[in-house]
Amino acid sequence: MGRVGLSVGSGGPRHRVWTALLVLGVSVAGLWPFGPGLLRGEVPGQRELPIDGGHGLYIYALVGEALWGQGSLLHTDAMWFPTGRPFLLVVQNVVDAALAQPLLAIFSPQTALAAFSALVLVSNGMAGGWLGAQIGGRGGAIAGAVVMAMSPYTWGEEQTGRIAQTMLAPMALAVGYAWRAAESGREGWKAGLWLGIAGLGYWFYGVFGAFGVAGVLLGAAVGAKVRREALRELAIAALVATAIAAPFVIFSAIHWEEMAGTAVTSDPIPNATRLLGGWFWLPHPRIVAYLPQALFAIGALACARAPRARSVGLLIAASLLCWTALGESVRFGGVDVPTPLWLLRKLPGFSRFWWPHRALAGAQVALAALAAIGIAHGGWRRWAVGGGLIMVVAQGLGVPGPLTTWRVPPKPAWADELPAGAVLFLPMLDPEVGKTRFAEWIWYRRPLVNGMSMWDEYLWPDSWRQWAKGQPLVDALLRIEQARPHGRKKPNPGGFSPEAEGTGDAVVVPSLPPGAVSALAAEGVGVILAEVQRTPPASLKLLEGAIGAGSCDAAGRVCWWALP
Repeated sequence: MGRVGLSVGSGGPRHRVWTALLVLGVSVAGLWPFGPGLLRGEVPGQRELPIDGGHGLYIYALVGEALWGQGSLLHTDAMWFPTGRPFLLVVQNVVDAALAQPLLAIFSPQTALAAFSALVLVSNGMAGGWLGAQIGGRGGAIAGAVVMAMSPYTWGEEQTGRIAQTMLAPMALAVGYAWRAAESGREGWKAGLWLGIAGLGYWFYGVFGAFGVAGVLLGAAVGAKVRREALRELAIAALVATAIAAPFVIFSAIHWEEMAGTAVTSDPIPNATRLLGGWFWLPHPRIVAYLPQALFAIGALACARAPRARSVGLLIAASLLCWTALGESVRFGGVDVPTPLWLLRKLPGFSRFWWPHRALAGAQVALAALAAIGIAHGGWRRWAVGGGLIMVVAQGLGVPGPLTTWRVPPKPAWADELPAGAVLFLPMLDPEVGKTRFAEWIWYRRPLVNGMSMWDEYLWPDSWRQWAKGQPLVDALLRIEQARPHGRKKPNPGGFSPEAEGTGDAVVVPSLPPGAVSALAAEGVGVILAEVQRTPPASLKLLEGAIGAGSCDAAGRVCWWALP
């Protein structure tokens, strides 16, 4: 009974074309919260502080250099110079960056990122339509597209500039091929292929997608009492996915101690995940971590009538993923009840899973499949399922106005005036400056002494930390900034007051030993770049005393010191 190729249901060619056009229309409609910004060529993300967007722009450029033979796939000193980092431990998620390269080669970074962001969101809806078609024909295709395209979870990730986390299409294709494998006893390898790709796109999506694949195939085996074909296809899917992920897993295991944050054992960040949704978004603009409550009604209605046990398997998978999204435990009646995340965190690699709400990505895919089941097998309940889908769309349209977008920083006037050598920018521990300098890296492309998210000191590589301690100038600049709360201060046109330094007392300018500047220059560092209004006055005094007056742009906002 399995369908072939990219068909979207039964019926003649005309019906299939109309269904495909409807799925495409729904998928494009899912862009509407970012539509005004995209039409202006802007990139989805926070306008005020697009940290992930700025870092993403840097990573895309870094991956492009590696793919075009201008950098190494195994090591890079483009940041944390001069010790550098293993390449894959810097970029980690490479599928989205690789897919964006043709657009980046043709268009400006601004246009390319805007177009790629839009294509990713549209592909989610199309993949949901394809998944739904495998289950419920034309009606299932529309249902799957609606659920996947009108996704508050995906919009929330897009809002923060995390394009890798918006790529739900591979998980949808994996679950769709698992459904076909359960029907035909074939194509389990295709489910494993897409599951592996989902994991390469974002590690944990491979795991969360596996919930849906396993739910379908284990349900098929239970429903048929003893169905060896379903278990065989599940084993094949697992082997193929493991084979695809193996090179990256082995590389990460070898370099685990060098990976940022692996020694951190703090609890996952407790995002407010509202599983039952609501008609209003969370007040925090960065986090939109819920699924519309209508999806749960759809799932229940689907399983009430669906004749296949794999429908129940999908509902169980969706429930487990939603439970996981709540964190390591949920408090009921004064008792902390562990969730599946408590077990997952015992596995290697899950110590770095700090965002439980991302399990909703897998739940979103499972619920899209359940919506298609409800349309295909709902009987009179089909009308209720259709009403639920209307609720999904209505809730999506309830977004309070268009979401924010931002513009990639243009090439700064000083980019061509910097002397040769690696760049150390100041302040080092300020998120606003950090994201701007990393985004601007696409224009001057010098190795950076700084690292991404440097204000979180547990992310510093040990090798770089030891190097910095051995460089008196770098060590002094870091100690000045560490005297105030990680540079998280707004710019002050008059410079930082003593109170802004964090202690209420003026920071004493450290004294440098002879040869401190030349020692840093000997390492290949050619220039120190400072955003004056955000850099502590003590740092500026230190540089002026050690090197002399710096060169500044016309506005005096950015100054640089060439190391002699």
